[in-house]
Amino acid sequence: MNQEDDGAILAGLVERVRGLLLALDRRDRLETASESVGWLQRQTREQLDSIAQGMLLRALRAAGDPVNYRILERLDRLNPVNATDLMSETGLDRVALSERLNDLTQVGLISRDIIDDQVCGTSLAVGIRTLVERVSVEAGGKLLDGLSQEKHR
Repeated sequence: MNQEDDGAILAGLVERVRGLLLALDRRDRLETASESVGWLQRQTREQLDSIAQGMLLRALRAAGDPVNYRILERLDRLNPVNATDLMSETGLDRVALSERLNDLTQVGLISRDIIDDQVCGTSLAVGIRTLVERVSVEAGGKLLDGLSQEKHR
């Protein structure tokens, strides 16, 4: 990985995990009888590392699905896309697309405006896409070089 990939992935991951942790903490404090009140303040560095690792692995698994990856390729951070436009591009019906978009939102790869049905990629999605594209191109070049050398033997 390079620093640009690291930075985008790190920023997106921190943004998503922080949002989840704060939402859980807020819910716990609103439920005064909850035994979970104060849970966030008791988290250790190791526990937060584990939470971040789990979320990153979930995001990588979601991004690794070929249909989900096609969706991510279509999205960027600045130009929202109407979700229905993605139906024809993916071949998915409205329900199947909606479920995939929900999954991608849950792991922090896209943001979704439910009212306007607009979606766009996040920093995490951009970082993962950049990493996949860069490594794929480098691997393709090495494969081509290696196969060319094999041919000449």
